[in-house]
Amino acid sequence: MRPNHKHAIIAMIAISFLLAAPNVAAADSAGAALSQEFDEDFFTGLLENGAELVFAAIGPQGEPAVIYAQLGIPSDALGLTEPMYADCMVMALVATQGELLDYIIDFIGSDLLNITGGTGEFSATQFGEGGLDVNSLLAMLGTDFSLLVNIFANAEAAAAQTNMAAIKAHLNLAFGFVFSDLLNLRIDESFFPPEMNVTFPFESIDVFISQVSNTFGDAVSSVFSVMDDSGFLSSINETIFSEARASGAGLVAIPDLGALADLFGGFTNSTPSASSFALSQMPELDGPLAVVFAGYIGDQVLTTSSTELNIFEDLLGKPPSGTVNGIDGGQSFVVCAMPQSVNITSYSPEDEALNRTHYDNESGFVFWNATWYADQQDYTINFDAGDFPPLVTITREFSPASITPGESVDVVVAVHNEGPETITNVTVVDATIGATYDSVNVTGDTSAATGSIPADGWLNFTYTVTFAYEGGYAFAPAKMIYTYNATTYTKSTHIDGYTVSADPLGLLTQMFNDGMPFTGIAVGVVGLGAILNIALMVRGRGSHGGASYQV
Repeated sequence: MRPNHKHAIIAMIAISFLLAAPNVAAADSAGAALSQEFDEDFFTGLLENGAELVFAAIGPQGEPAVIYAQLGIPSDALGLTEPMYADCMVMALVATQGELLDYIIDFIGSDLLNITGGTGEFSATQFGEGGLDVNSLLAMLGTDFSLLVNIFANAEAAAAQTNMAAIKAHLNLAFGFVFSDLLNLRIDESFFPPEMNVTFPFESIDVFISQVSNTFGDAVSSVFSVMDDSGFLSSINETIFSEARASGAGLVAIPDLGALADLFGGFTNSTPSASSFALSQMPELDGPLAVVFAGYIGDQVLTTSSTELNIFEDLLGKPPSGTVNGIDGGQSFVVCAMPQSVNITSYSPEDEALNRTHYDNESGFVFWNATWYADQQDYTINFDAGDFPPLVTITREFSPASITPGESVDVVVAVHNEGPETITNVTVVDATIGATYDSVNVTGDTSAATGSIPADGWLNFTYTVTFAYEGGYAFAPAKMIYTYNATTYTKSTHIDGYTVSADPLGLLTQMFNDGMPFTGIAVGVVGLGAILNIALMVRGRGSHGGASYQV
């Protein structure tokens, strides 16, 4: 079914994952918009033939955030049309390490993902007393995890269990995924006490959450194996996405978009939202949809001497002799957001007269419709030397790498000015671990300051943390402030997880069972609310008959 004019918005929502979700990485460019016009035929073609996108956002200190994403019809390898997916609304597999997921959720904001309380009929945002900050969910999960989430609606309990077992067996056979069950939750009329007076828009919801036991690198590799490799992937070094400290990859598959729309149509909310409006436009759409993505936040790559950025070579590991092509039959895009302070002198290829490329000098966006270009050497942006500060690194290391309760770890924070110029007014602080956990004891200085660090100079300090209990602990970023060329810059480490004793999976399971850190309502319902709201980020497509593009 081709989306008609009335449903042109659906196509826009579908591309939003490819053009808006990557903007998550461009927090410094929030509010900027591409001015290149897209008509209905463009969006219809996008839905029918699929799309891929590389988005790169360069921070003011030359640090990249990069996302590669594909949108299209699920490949046969996923088996979404098989009987085991009967009544399955959404399947999501996400592997993440570092603060990438936290970064994305912070940028998207509370309007889309927060779960608020209220009264009246049962709704997708009514899951707690006083509401739930999604960051609370991240506090429970941590930042390093690989999860498989499946949601079934209106299925018999035994059938949902049987189908879930078949899905996991299929994913194990087809992609090598290995799973450990974390949560099996069924919500029906018997779930809530009678005094809650809940009105259900469904007969039952079954939620299955499984830990992916594969290593992070293996999980990312398996996600890439689902993708169409006829385009950008042939030029990308996939290990970049697994080796970066803050990175992630994921697959969101909807076996039947129409069924999911019908389910959400039963959820009511007294306050209209962007997501509820989008869902209201979706009833006529059906068929499967898949979105696959990988992203990372990298360290500084552009410095005082840099005058050029090659998107694929500098950020995605393309060999200098290699070329770049788009996917067969679908749409391919390259988008880069540069800091507004950078003076872009040129970019290539450049075909603004033909409406194939676009540069917005106010926002710093450069946009290429890469579908037009074959055997392209790279996508390049040129700018003035000195637009970025010298290369300054801040690192944090732990010794030993793991301990048991009652033992201590030394934390070493080091700042290195690797550039040829002096930086001044340097302050470094890493004092959050003691304020975050009452049970830890911190000794030694957790900050340092100096008037200047010369070229190739260092500023280091060490403190000690003693842990009373086992578990996974999150060290918030260590932060520094410095001055260069009369401009003040800030830089930080990534979030670091530190494990005391050897059973983080058992601890996570226990936290689910105990309902930590939530009170007043079952944690399973809270988790369901987060999952359903995250699913709202995935938007529709029409019938896939005759299409050749696959994810």
